[in-house]
Parts: sequence; structure tokens; C-alpha cells
Amino acid sequence: MSLEGKVAIVTGGGRGIGKAIALDFARNSSDVVVAARTVSEIENVRDEIHKLGRKSLSIRTDMTKEEDIKALISKTFEEFNKIDILVNNAGVSGGSPIAKMKTSEWDLIMNVNLRGAFIATRESLNIMKKQKSGCIINISSGFGIEGQLYLSAYGVSKAGLLLFADVLAKEEKHVKVYTINPGLIDTRLAGASPGRKDPPEIIGPIASYLASNENKLPSGTVVKRIQLDNMKATITPLIQGRTYPDWKTLFKDIKPQLNEKILRNIKKYNKMMPFVFRESLKPVK
Repeated sequence: MSLEGKVAIVTGGGRGIGKAIALDFARNSSDVVVAARTVSEIENVRDEIHKLGRKSLSIRTDMTKEEDIKALISKTFEEFNKIDILVNNAGVSGGSPIAKMKTSEWDLIMNVNLRGAFIATRESLNIMKKQKSGCIINISSGFGIEGQLYLSAYGVSKAGLLLFADVLAKEEKHVKVYTINPGLIDTRLAGASPGRKDPPEIIGPIASYLASNENKLPSGTVVKRIQLDNMKATITPLIQGRTYPDWKTLFKDIKPQLNEKILRNIKKYNKMMPFVFRESLKPVK
């Protein structure tokens, strides 16, 4: 899997999921522009990317300000003369019941999570459409599918991002669009959310795969990380350490032992399975 020659922008790239994606892009040979409000954080990520041998810019960006987002896109294009990948990751949350929520809290969450993603997408599309190529990856949340107490604004913004991505995929012929539902990740945003939290680094390879030429999933696909984890948890013990020349051979061997739910998920992600089980595939040379 390689992103050689590609230029990516990652919003909210100073920490958490955004940082993990930015660094994984760099490990896969992409140049990366890191955007967020906290200068020290994006500069640290930029420096880490440089150590990986890739070009990087850190651009302070307030996702509530249209002029900041426009400047992010224009500065990236001025430096690299192209934009191949946009990751709409920047996000904020809150914790107020609807009856007590201030309008300012609602507006901030919508402006960063949804309006900011829209502006970044629109501005990037002006370039990607001329290139007749591009990939836009949105980071959503399970709370955009099923509501959570005191997270109404956050959930609505993420539900909106899901629908936004769905429509975008239908509108754009040359730009691929994907959404990652990362599950519960150990980030500052997750805060005191109950349950086991996985490290942000688990999302990086998924984003790199989606942005790569290896990816054959249909544009508009929503990748739910929990579904991928469940498939791996079910199938890995069945493999018993064996290696296979390709996914088709592996699947034929284990298919009789799989339940309907796992089979449905395999059908959804079929073109992604060689990536998911890459450690068990050793193509014959």
C-alpha cells in the first residue's frame, strides 16, 4: 500500500485520530498538511512527518472561520500544486442536556463539525475536479447513528456529516468519498465516555487504505471499524496461523464456519478483505 506522490490535508491533525492519520499517511509516502488551532501541536506533527522523510506544512486553522479554511486550501495548493486527499477530522463536542444547552454551544459544534467540513470540501473540490481525481474521507461517529444522552448537538453534526458524504459521493464522478466510523477511541474528545477505548493509531491504516489506489470500495462506503474488528476477531482463530496466496482461497477455507452476520459484513467489505487480512496473505511469487 503506497500513497507515493499524493498530497493530503488533515484537519484536526494535531492530536488524536487526526495525528494518527497524518503520520500513517507519511509512513505510506504521502506529503501531509496538518491543520488545527493549536500551533504547537501541529508543528510537532509536522516535525514528526519530516523525520519520516516527507514534506509537511503546519497551518493554523480555525474551522469556524471560512477565511481560515479557504487559506488552508489555497496555501496547500500554492505549495504542492495539487490536493489528492482531504480528511475532515476536526471536531468538538459538548455535554449539555437540550433543555439547558446554550445556542452558542450548539452553533460551535455545528460550525466546526459540519459547516467546517462543508467549506473544506467545497474548496478542495474546486481543485480535485480539475484534476479529475481526489479522495475525501470524513470521520463520523456512532453517535451520529444512535443518540447519546447530552450529546445531541454532536450526534446531529455527525449524522449530518454521514448524509453530506452520501450526497457528495452521488454528485461527484471523479472524487471518491468515504466515511470512517471509528468507534470509541482514546482521545480528548471521548473524555469520560464509558467503555474500552482503543488507541487512535488503529484508524491510521484504515484511512491510508481508503486513500490509496489499492482501495476498490465503492465511493460512498461507510467503514465501521467495529465491523472490521468483529470480522477479525471471528476469522483470525479459524486461520490458525496459516497463510494463503490470496483472500479468495482463505475465504473458501473458512466460509463454512462463519455465521450470517459475518458473511454480510464480508460481502459489504469484500474488496477490502485483502487489506484487513494482509498478515495472513502471502502471494505466490
